[in-house]
Amino acid sequence: MDDERYMDEAFSLAERGRGGTHPNPLVGAVLVNDGEVVGRGWHLAPGQPHAEALALAEAGPRARGATLFCTLEPCSHHGRTPPCADALLAAGIARAVVAVRDPDPRVDGRGLRRLREGGVTVELDEARYGARARRQNAPFLKYHETGLPLVTYKAAVTLDGKVAAATGDARWISCPDSRRAVHQLRARTDAVLVGVGTVRRDDPELTVRLVDGRDPVRVVITRDGALPWDSKLLATARRTPTVVIADQATEAVRRRLRERGVDLIELGSSDPRDALQALAARGLLDVLCEGGPTLAGGLLAAGLIDRLVLFVAPMIVGRGAPDLLAAPAVAAVADAWRLRDVEWSRVCDDLVVSGALVRGDA
Repeated sequence: MDDERYMDEAFSLAERGRGGTHPNPLVGAVLVNDGEVVGRGWHLAPGQPHAEALALAEAGPRARGATLFCTLEPCSHHGRTPPCADALLAAGIARAVVAVRDPDPRVDGRGLRRLREGGVTVELDEARYGARARRQNAPFLKYHETGLPLVTYKAAVTLDGKVAAATGDARWISCPDSRRAVHQLRARTDAVLVGVGTVRRDDPELTVRLVDGRDPVRVVITRDGALPWDSKLLATARRTPTVVIADQATEAVRRRLRERGVDLIELGSSDPRDALQALAARGLLDVLCEGGPTLAGGLLAAGLIDRLVLFVAPMIVGRGAPDLLAAPAVAAVADAWRLRDVEWSRVCDDLVVSGALVRGDA
């Protein structure tokens, strides 16, 4: 049996749920019987049938004796939907090839054990498929392993490492196609994060407009909860979910934010880790930071940025303009932050570089 081909299809199916499954993972499933694909499924949204259930529904009686290829361990608990492991056993599958174990404490190996106890031959093949599965569900896996969301920092930057002119003007460093790519990133994430300085300076909407897709939750970090009261974010907060995270707000600020439909989170802390934990607790596991150098620099210094996506424009603005990150410089090159699993591409005249961010030689 061509296991890799069928698992590749399962990963491709899982991607169809991108942007809609949070806080649930992306999952794809393929059922194969006598060399023929008899069932396919992918998870679309919370409360909707899981990938395995959809594959079983398509396969019908042909699921008996079939092999399941699944990108994540089948669940074994009752949530909004019944346990997939029990449904697979009832359908009579003979073998299951699984890419990675589900770290959700409600599952965490129980689904695999349930299948084995029911007589299914189970192959957890993380050696071949684990890395791809972890990339595909990085936000979900990180949350269940650390309690934090996956944070991607996106920025448009000049060749000399600046994110704006000396006046703060940043429109537009990147080309139109790059801006369209940013809207695609927004449509695929749970939340877009900025600091109050970005709201004051740019008055952004932080919505998805240049491509089809749903808007992420918009999140602003500020010490006292106060935003410019004529900002686009507040004007549209009843239409697009908007969260303000503050150390502490006055009653007057609380009232004004409530009147605008804003969800205020008061932490009593300015630690960015606490802010990210609060977002993860609300099911916002994939966070795109579009903030300025101060916010991004604070996240970087705290080790809270997981991925970097830079749109490098072929222009130079000169000394005195804002740098990419307001973070303390390292004393030695060996201690620098580096990208791993680097990808390069070109969008119009911009160069796009992305990768996992690590410190030193980690």
